[in-house]
Amino acid sequence: MRSRRAVVLGLAWSLCLSGCLGVVPFRPGAYDEAVRVEAVDVAFLRDGTGALTLKLQVRNPSSDAATLTRVDFDLRVDGRRVATGEQVLGVPLDGRGEVPLEVRFPLAVARGGGRPEGGSHAVRLEGGVVLRFGGSERRAPFRDARALDIAWMPGGESSPAQ
Repeated sequence: MRSRRAVVLGLAWSLCLSGCLGVVPFRPGAYDEAVRVEAVDVAFLRDGTGALTLKLQVRNPSSDAATLTRVDFDLRVDGRRVATGEQVLGVPLDGRGEVPLEVRFPLAVARGGGRPEGGSHAVRLEGGVVLRFGGSERRAPFRDARALDIAWMPGGESSPAQ
């Protein structure tokens, strides 16, 4: 009886592991390497509007199909937080597949208090994409730092346009 129970438990454990291998790769850092920032563009206008455009390359580190459900970000310019936000998506991603993703975030900034500051600014972007595998989700982070020419800078904190 014990050997039969051991065989059944062993088979159940094997099935669980084979089903879970695709969802959670055993390779450490698999999700840390899943997103690459290809391009970043930031623009602010004097009327209080602005835009953040991200071009990402998202790779599924799992052998299971996933859905890219969300992109979030935190944007800093010259060390000052300028915007944070999130966008809900529904982009399918095959097992071990890779997709280019362009996301635009409208930004709303306080009127006034802005200043013309043409020239190069240090832009730091941190964020992540969330991949859903059936009932579980995994966040794949990304980071990018670069110098961008921004003609007009807002005066205070800003947020995504609603």
